[in-house]
Amino acid sequence: MESKPFKILSIDGGGIKGLYSASILAQLEKKSGKKVTDCFDLICGTSTGGLIALGLASGKSANELAEMYISEGNKIFPTSEWRLIRCYQRFVKHFLTQTFFYGKFSNKALKGVLESQYGQLTLGELNNLVLVPSFNLVSGMPRMFKFPHKEGEFFRDKDILLVDVGLATAAAPTYFPIHAHNDELYVDGGVWANNPALCGLLEAIKYFVGSGKEYSHVEVLSIASISNSSGWVAKKRLQRSFIGWRSKLMALPMEGQAYFTHFFLDTALERIHPESKYVRIKSPKLSQEQMKLIEMDRADIKAIRTIKSLGEQEGVTKANDPNVMHFFNTAKSYKTI
Repeated sequence: MESKPFKILSIDGGGIKGLYSASILAQLEKKSGKKVTDCFDLICGTSTGGLIALGLASGKSANELAEMYISEGNKIFPTSEWRLIRCYQRFVKHFLTQTFFYGKFSNKALKGVLESQYGQLTLGELNNLVLVPSFNLVSGMPRMFKFPHKEGEFFRDKDILLVDVGLATAAAPTYFPIHAHNDELYVDGGVWANNPALCGLLEAIKYFVGSGKEYSHVEVLSIASISNSSGWVAKKRLQRSFIGWRSKLMALPMEGQAYFTHFFLDTALERIHPESKYVRIKSPKLSQEQMKLIEMDRADIKAIRTIKSLGEQEGVTKANDPNVMHFFNTAKSYKTI
């Protein structure tokens, strides 16, 4: 078989920390002079990574998406610039609301941002194959929203609005409301695939790559979110209530799944096909001060600027890494339109 790579971009979830991923990609686009949409056959993203994936596949530049996080982030995750008010928001208003009544945030602002960006654009109108994980509460099964490609004879998602896909993949339990669409109920894809790179690989080898198919092997560029260290000291209170676990209930399984997916691809991909490539842009190492500042739902100016700076620094570094820039050296070959 002629050597022909199927190129995949995968973007992790992480709330406002999606600005980190978008800022990295903006630097890679700047260095290469090419847009992501022109360089990857399949773009995968979960939660905030799903919002970025949809934006890139619609033809937007990574810089446009980074600017969207900067200008709209505080509307989606309201965070005061004043410390005392922020403490009230986060440890009284949000804590009590999140624990006893509703989710932390309304999704009205997020919906408004998505509607202003995409209007009536549907999955079937995108420039790239996409794969965006969510979870269907009615069926009790994972749900992957996909571009309706002919190889899988898919048609179900052809007319689904990007707005609905975005709200479905980003509906983090206790943070945003469950998203209802066509009598189905959806929550954040991060509950099972916060790092969607393995989903992308399986999609590729099932429909596009291998004997009798158009492509010979896969090349995967995966971008992590910023991750605060989740390690605990050895001596901790062992019996914990729901309130005692708080945000750890979401963070631990998301980080564990992301690590396992990275470990699997890093170990197995070249063994599946020797020409296959896998590159993971990992979370930056944070200082103690940065760890206190960066959270998935903190969007004050100080946090936004720090996340943006970390992404730009990492992007400039990776723009000089030939293993990363390899993905921008050739154009995509799969055409959706």
